[in-house]
Amino acid sequence: SSYELGEQLNQAASLGLLEEVMDLLDRGAGVNHANKVNGMTPLHWAVLRHHKQVAKFLLSVGADPSLPRKDGLKPDELGEQQTLVFTPNYLTYPNFPQLTKSNEYIVSPQPNVENGVLLKVRLASDVEGDFYEIEAPVETCDFNSFRSLLASELSIDSGRIKKIRKLPNIIVRNEADLKRLTTGAELEVVV
Repeated sequence: SSYELGEQLNQAASLGLLEEVMDLLDRGAGVNHANKVNGMTPLHWAVLRHHKQVAKFLLSVGADPSLPRKDGLKPDELGEQQTLVFTPNYLTYPNFPQLTKSNEYIVSPQPNVENGVLLKVRLASDVEGDFYEIEAPVETCDFNSFRSLLASELSIDSGRIKKIRKLPNIIVRNEADLKRLTTGAELEVVV
């Protein structure tokens, strides 16, 4: 429905997704769509979240800057407002680092993995493209053991693995390549 398209437009504007805003307008979303509950328009959201490019674009295609939201505020009155009253932990501490005890607390950028490295692994043929996190002892295992570990984690036969790719485009071929893997490396298994 047109209301749902308008809500998608509000969301895209609030996230600063200019291409999605353009696409939704092309698909018929109203540039001045107002949310039923709070009266927020895409322009309100773009200004509130400081997405200047999106706001300029919305104005260029006819967004009305004089439309108030339910509390009477117009888009240009929102630019100076603080978007969040508090700062959530996921913004304050984005990586959720582990703390280790020495003489002082030291922030470690790598998760504490005792038996190897923490790798992100997925099947290349997986439509959804989701990764699995696995702990792999890359320093101590041979290449065939590593292939077997990947096959076990991905529930496939190890004989079906054609190649292992470290994203974006590096083939993992042997133990030397394994030893260069670090925590957080993304691997794709081609079957």
